Amino acid sequence: MAACVSSAARLVPSKEFAARARSNARARRAVRHRAMASSPDADTTPAEANLSERPPSRRQTLVSALAASVLASASPLASSPALAAEGKRTVLVVGATGATGRLVVDELRRRGDADAAVVAAVRSEEKAKKLGVDKGDVELLPGFDVTMSANVLATAMKSVDAEIVVVCTGFVPGNPFKMAAAARAVDNEGVVHLVDAAKRSGTVKRIVLISSILTDGRAMGAEDSPGFKITNAFGGVLDEKLVGERALIDSGVEYCIVRPAGLRGEPPKTELVVTPGNVMASGEVSRELVARVMAEAAFAPGAAGKIVEIAETGTFAPGYEPAEVSRFVVGDDKTRWFP
Repeated sequence: MAACVSSAARLVPSKEFAARARSNARARRAVRHRAMASSPDADTTPAEANLSERPPSRRQTLVSALAASVLASASPLASSPALAAEGKRTVLVVGATGATGRLVVDELRRRGDADAAVVAAVRSEEKAKKLGVDKGDVELLPGFDVTMSANVLATAMKSVDAEIVVVCTGFVPGNPFKMAAAARAVDNEGVVHLVDAAKRSGTVKRIVLISSILTDGRAMGAEDSPGFKITNAFGGVLDEKLVGERALIDSGVEYCIVRPAGLRGEPPKTELVVTPGNVMASGEVSRELVARVMAEAAFAPGAAGKIVEIAETGTFAPGYEPAEVSRFVVGDDKTRWFP
């Protein structure tokens, strides 16, 4: 993905525009809250759309119009100019400030692909800069939040001519009383929003999605395995991820789904193991290896339409090692990464 845009070619929202957006943020959130609470439309989530089946009242219509006006004038995503250099394929990394997302951005930048530009979609520009996400020629697309409507996200994707979208999002466990809602908002509805946005953008040709082993554990007959029980205890996250995966598979957009085993922050210790979907029920893998596979999946022709599960040798729990695991040990041989 790599060879990116020169500094002179960067186009970013003006300071005046950014200041106006910040000053209107509070009003925008309030208007959006009222609009979603009282006037479902085509861009709300299915749950929001089912809140009422009655025709909108005059007041609801006015609120919706006001919300659209405020969003159009105040949201950086609604009118941000294209950031990618003309003639380059843009790879848009969503969730680029996360532990894995940052590594994916780094890996894509290091590839040095002459015909590709990297754009990092982030919620907070300040955080992204502090973390160094914008190193080299990587561009930032700030204010990008997967809980936004598909129309807003589609406008953002189109503004940078995103051709490949690499999704590195995932909910972070926190308040135990809110985990289910958080998992649903990010791993289920958030992915659905991104998929819908990609379809509406008219520019996106491939989506690479990070997921998890055991996402389809019930179909594997692994719902009683320790890995499934422990992971899904965090807000039913595996069930929520499965909804997102299915939305992508059924979307008609070219895809690759990467399901890592348990994520580790340390560098790789052993060799990479890659299997098709619904094979692994345990294991661990370095985030660095995940980033390499995600970056390769963005471009590899053989990755299209594939679900792959990845781990490192020697990390499987006793009794939960894939059968004939030796035949899935691929190491650095990228020709075998997408079976």
